[in-house]
Amino acid sequence: MKKILNILLLTLTLSAMVALGVYFAYDYFHDNLKGLNLTIKRNVDKGFIDYEETYDVVMNICDTANNTQINTIPLDSVVTTLNAIPWVVGVEANINLQTYMDVEIVECEPIVRIYNKSGKSVYLDEEGNIFPTRQNYTPHLLVGSGNVNFSVNDLGNVNDSIYRETELPDLFKVMKEIVKDEYASKRVRQVFVDKKKNYIFSLNSTDIIVIFGDVNNIKEKLSKMRHFFDKMQGNPELDNYKEINLNYFNQVVCTKKNKK
Repeated sequence: MKKILNILLLTLTLSAMVALGVYFAYDYFHDNLKGLNLTIKRNVDKGFIDYEETYDVVMNICDTANNTQINTIPLDSVVTTLNAIPWVVGVEANINLQTYMDVEIVECEPIVRIYNKSGKSVYLDEEGNIFPTRQNYTPHLLVGSGNVNFSVNDLGNVNDSIYRETELPDLFKVMKEIVKDEYASKRVRQVFVDKKKNYIFSLNSTDIIVIFGDVNNIKEKLSKMRHFFDKMQGNPELDNYKEINLNYFNQVVCTKKNKK
């Protein structure tokens, strides 16, 4: 008899817990949405994605003027719409226990900006993913330009077939190594591609031009450039040079300015 009573008591307890859970679940999903907590993850205060504009997009999707119950909030539509923004690389959306919607957006982190022959440009991140420009935001990044022919309308990744036969992948390869190099990232201001696919650098704090050469031996050439400027630091002879050429094995060839 005692065993039967214990089983009965356990059954009643579990039933009560289930009923209570169902009640709270019903009550929760029929609560009204209290508001939106929107977070944009990025390494800068201002970026490609405008906070107020995005906030309004989410609120319009949810139609909070007429549709406030949690069980009718279209979270899937929120995620899909935000993922369609070209500078977004990740979205998470949920409704927390306090009945607020939490939306977190991860913004792209470009490392270079590259212009094509027509003067139009795109941004690329470390993985070679391509992002469009935005008129009201211009991050300070290494710039590439010159004899580079590619479409700015296709986006995708630099390794996609549409870019494979263009100058874009090799230029990105050179620029990525510059960005990764502690010295070169501070020294090089812009990379130019000539018609023979040679790379030419303009530098910060000097008018000396660096003839980098082709896409081969990138790290060795960057190291050579650093050693040259370290060795020449404080030497007045440096002011007489117009350009230095790194495209020779184990040496740096210097060209002096023409004296009038």
